[in-house]
Order: sequence, then C-alpha cells, then structure tokens
Amino acid sequence: MGRFNKHIIVVGSARSGTSWLSETLAQPYRYRMLFEPEQETRTKNGYLLCDRWFKEPSDSAEAYAYLRRVFKNRVDCDWIAQNSNRKWKRHLWPFIPKKFIIKFVRFNLSAVYLYQQFGIPVIHIIRNPYDVIRSQQQVKFPWLYDLSHFVSQDRLVQLIQEHFGYDIRAYKTLSPVEILALRWCLENVIPLEVLEPYTGHMEVVRYEDLSHDMNLFYDLCDRFNLEPVANLKTYYKQPSSKTHPNSALVTSELKKRVLSADEIAQINTVLTIFKSTLYPRR
Repeated sequence: MGRFNKHIIVVGSARSGTSWLSETLAQPYRYRMLFEPEQETRTKNGYLLCDRWFKEPSDSAEAYAYLRRVFKNRVDCDWIAQNSNRKWKRHLWPFIPKKFIIKFVRFNLSAVYLYQQFGIPVIHIIRNPYDVIRSQQQVKFPWLYDLSHFVSQDRLVQLIQEHFGYDIRAYKTLSPVEILALRWCLENVIPLEVLEPYTGHMEVVRYEDLSHDMNLFYDLCDRFNLEPVANLKTYYKQPSSKTHPNSALVTSELKKRVLSADEIAQINTVLTIFKSTLYPRR
C-alpha cells in the first residue's frame, strides 16, 4: 500500500510475544526488523512516540516526520538495528531489504493512525493480562510502572473518564500490580474495545493461539503477503531474544513465578473498571 508497500507493523504490550512474532516474521533472507523506535530511553527521538495517542499528523508534526524517517530506513542506532545484519551497514542499503518488520510496544494507541497515515498493515498481538503481568514482574523494566505520558494527554484522560468514570491521573496511588494492569488496559482495551475498530489490513492475533499452531502463522503470512522462513519449525519454538532467562521457555526447572490470589484480584479489579471482554477472568 502506498510508498511503504514493503512494510508490516507489529504492535502489542511488552511481554505479549511481540519480539517472538516480529523476529520470526523477519527470519527470511533480506527481511529487516526495526526494533522499537519509540523507546525513549534507547533512541534519540523515541520520546516523540512513546505511549502517545495520535489521530492526525497535526497532533505532532515532529512525530510524523520521525516516523517517515523510520519507515524510509533512515534512522539507525544500536537499539533499532539490534536484529539486523550491520556488516558494511548493509541494513541501510536501500536495495537490500525485501520487507521491513517494524515492532512497537509503546505505541498501541496509535495503531489506526499508523495504518491510515502511512498505509502500512498492522498486526496487533495480544496475550492474556495475567501472563503478561507475571512476565513484566520478572523483567521489572522501570518504564512499565511509569504512566506519566498517558496521564499527560488530556484527550486520553477525558476519554477514559467518559467511558469508565475513572481518572488515570491517580495511578501513583495504585499498587505495582494494579499499575501493570492499568497499562495493559491502556494498551489493549482502549485501542481494541473503545477506539474505532480496526479495518482494512489491520488484524488482532492472540499469542496463545499463534504460539501453539504453526498453521496459523502460515495463514498470517499469506494474508499479509509475507514469505515464511523455509525452516520455520526450527525457529517457531525457540525463545525470542527478549525472553527472560528464568522463563519456562528457557529453563527446564519450574522457575515460573505464579501470581498470588491477591494479585489476581487486583488485576481483575482493574479489568472490571475497564469492562474488558478480551479475556475471561481468572
């Protein structure tokens, strides 16, 4: 579609399978992955996109210009290019990449904006909040608990107040688990159950289904005009580069942290506030 007809965008919450999906999609020869250009602590201009909700280019001309540079493969740093073949800077040669897989974990709210403004197909991968939050507790990235960018956006604050009678500006009074649940709702419930529905070449896939059925991956590649890597089975069950070392995917020992009954209750409280029907309650 349009100028960026070699591109696919993957969005999703951190620890939802975004790295696994995007890395697997980018395995074929001459496929290039662009890794989280919105991470403000890892990239020079990621702050322009981080946890933002855009509807029009006029919402931020700087962000729009930055995205265009990213999609034109003109932004380079160790973080964005970490999955690329950077020998002789081949990842930047314009005639080398056949496809670009661009992965975001802090830009879900703007998925429709990305598709409408740049014509790039979007795959939104979701995973149940309980496993996401358990995994987030393992990695403990400080930014996961910082919702300041969300609360600084008056339009978003008002939207949530109107739909749910809830003021996200008071998030610092919540427990750490409740903050993670609130982030999950902001990144999944708002774009998938509140904002305008995904249309056209935008699709929601469930990690639970995709990770257990390779045929669903082949179907996804077919729908998005992607070439699955020839030896897909070799890669499919491999942990992503971002899998935690204590994950059950990596270690044979049962080190997988289990949520307590109180933590599950806290998560359910937030999910109920946001009236989420994406997954059944535990």
